[in-house]
Amino acid sequence: MSIDPQTQAVIRQKVLRAVSSNRAPGMHFLGYYLDLAAPCFEKSGVEFVIEPGPHCTNAHGVANRAVLIYLADIALAGANRVFSDPNARTATLMLRTEFTGEPAIGKLTAICQGSGFSPRTALPESFARGRLMAGGANGREVMRMSGTWVAPPAPPGRVMSGLPWEGGENGNQRPLLKKSELEALEKETVRRFENALRTTPNGDVLAPLCDPVVKRITNGATGKLAVGLHIGNRVGHVQGGFLMHAALVTAEAAVPQHPLLTGASAWYISPGEGKAITARATLLQSGRNVAVVRTELFNADRRLVLEVVSNHAVAGRVG
Repeated sequence: MSIDPQTQAVIRQKVLRAVSSNRAPGMHFLGYYLDLAAPCFEKSGVEFVIEPGPHCTNAHGVANRAVLIYLADIALAGANRVFSDPNARTATLMLRTEFTGEPAIGKLTAICQGSGFSPRTALPESFARGRLMAGGANGREVMRMSGTWVAPPAPPGRVMSGLPWEGGENGNQRPLLKKSELEALEKETVRRFENALRTTPNGDVLAPLCDPVVKRITNGATGKLAVGLHIGNRVGHVQGGFLMHAALVTAEAAVPQHPLLTGASAWYISPGEGKAITARATLLQSGRNVAVVRTELFNADRRLVLEVVSNHAVAGRVG
C-alpha cells in the first residue's frame, strides 16, 4: 500500500528536521525522527514516550516492531543512566523482551527502573527492568523487558554529551538545514527515505530501512542489513534495538510455520559498524507448537556483533 503524497511530504519534513537536529551533540537521528521524550527521569524510575504516526507505523496504525525494541532499549538504558554522569557513555550488555501479543497502536510509553551501577565488577554493571504500554501509561501492555548495562569509555576521538532530558542541547532548536547544506551521510539518509517511500510495504516506511533482506536456507535463514545514519546511535554504531530487530526478522524467516514471536534474549558482543550487517539464523528446535532459533549478527569482517535466542509459537484458537 503506497503512502499518499501529503503524508510523504510530512515524513520528508520529519527526516530533514531529524537530520538537522542530529548535528547537535547528545541525541541521535532516531530519537529526533521518532520524537522521543522523557517526561520522567528520576532515580526512582523513568518514563519514555513516543507518539507514533505514519512515519513509523503501517497502514493499520501499528508501530513497527523496531520502534518498540528501540524504545525498550533506550528506556532501560535511561533507567541506568540516571545513576551516571550525563556525559558518560552507556552500552547494552544484555536485553530480554517478552511480547504479549497486544497491538502497538497509540501512544507508546516505556516505564522502567534501574538498580544503579554496582562496583562488584571491574566495569560496573547496572540492571533495569520495565514494561512498554500502548495507548498511554495505563493502556495495554505490549512488552515486558529487562537488561544489563555498563558505562565504558567513549571511542577514541568521541566526546559525549548529555541528552536533552539530562540537560544536554535540544537539537530541534537548531535551524532547519536546506538540502544544499547537507553533508554526504545526511544526503544518503535522505535518499534512503526517498527510496523507502517508493518501496514501502503496507504503508510502513521503516520496513525497507530497518528490516534485513532475508533468505531461507537449510535449517535456518540468512539476512543482510544496510548500515547508515538512519539506524545509528550517538557513537556511530547501529543502535542496539535495531540490531535486535534485524536478528528477529531473520529468525522469523527461519520458522514461518511458527509465526508468533513470544520472547527473545540478546547478548551484545561488539559494536555493529561498517556498511552492512549480516545475519544467520539457525533452527535449534521446532515442535508442533513452539520453535527456538539462535541468530548471530556479524560485521563485514565476520566479527560477531550480537547473539539472540528467540521463541516462536503457533497461534492458539480464540473462542
